[in-house]
Amino acid sequence: MKKFLLLVLTIVISTDPAFAAPKPLQVKKIEIVASAPNAEGMVMSGKNLITFSNNVASNSNIVVSAVDTNGISQWIRTIDSGSDEIATVATVDSLGNIWLGGSSAPAISSDSPTVVTGIENPDGVIQEQLPKIRPDMTQLSLWKISPSGELLATYISPQESPGLVNAISANSSGVSIVGQLGNRPFLLSVSTLGVFGKLIFLGSEKTQANTLVRGADGSVNVFGSSAEKLAGKNLVGKRDGFLMKVSKSGSIASVVRSSAPKANRSWLAADPTLTLTGFVKSGKVVETAFTKFNSTFVPTWTVRFPSLGISYVSVSGNTTYGALNSNSAIKGLTGWRPNASSLLVLSFDSKGVLTGGFGSFELTTPIALVSSRESGVFGLAAATDKSVSIFRVSTR
Repeated sequence: MKKFLLLVLTIVISTDPAFAAPKPLQVKKIEIVASAPNAEGMVMSGKNLITFSNNVASNSNIVVSAVDTNGISQWIRTIDSGSDEIATVATVDSLGNIWLGGSSAPAISSDSPTVVTGIENPDGVIQEQLPKIRPDMTQLSLWKISPSGELLATYISPQESPGLVNAISANSSGVSIVGQLGNRPFLLSVSTLGVFGKLIFLGSEKTQANTLVRGADGSVNVFGSSAEKLAGKNLVGKRDGFLMKVSKSGSIASVVRSSAPKANRSWLAADPTLTLTGFVKSGKVVETAFTKFNSTFVPTWTVRFPSLGISYVSVSGNTTYGALNSNSAIKGLTGWRPNASSLLVLSFDSKGVLTGGFGSFELTTPIALVSSRESGVFGLAAATDKSVSIFRVSTR
């Protein structure tokens, strides 16, 4: 009798759907919406996808373009003050205004030579592959553009060293940017009326500020990587990722390190919901991590996937979307075995469970990822021929 009951119990357990392995997810093909020549970033304003690029002619200027979700051109705007300006980041505020962040040069004589310089990279980690900047680009600059393409304002903060803006975040209380200024990581905020706050340095040249999320109260969460002690928190790996909370007054309120022994870690991109993505490089193994944090930087879920290290994240409703340059099969996905770097977008539910995969062997490296409940999920990515395209993720 006992053997019979044990057999019945075994059959019940083994056939219970709650104990069944999840079915593999079939990867869906990503749709290319439009070509976006030379585009370096993208945001969504209403139902328009906004890209920006930098045009070098007699002087450097910025070209901003808007297409609808079907790829039809809506407007094009060139920002040209007569001096040189370069945009490196973009965001959108709650009113749909587009904010560009970058650097500009004071007016100079036409026969002045053009020289470029790079940001130092003593550790040789992935996210340090930064664009080159000119030593005369000493003005940190912000451009505010209306949803219809009208240049509303230009805000300039002169500095003594050339700067590179890595990320920007805007809300109803103002705009904040982070980047490297004279090789040191900085944070700078400005009010909606264009009044700049105090420039705050967040470490030495051993720290990289990659992305940020601005709080409604004017505080700022900054994320990146560091190979030095920060706010009393010691280095654990070769280079650690960090999460830093900076108060409205500019003081560092807290720092949390994301570490792995003998590894390089970094946070590269963040969604306003504090869902982050970055890489973990241990030896020759590189993985992309997607992690959801609460307001005190405690992780609620985290997942990792093999990749080449570049990734972006966007949250729509209860679904998280992550884009990465994938170079191998992914457990739980079928129809995905790339032979080289290929674009892969993954979706996760509110608990971090993988719910979908969307891929393209034509596209390689993600440049941006945006989403909205009304319009869907879109991104910007480089192609195998080095062109740039806007793509759509079909979530139906």
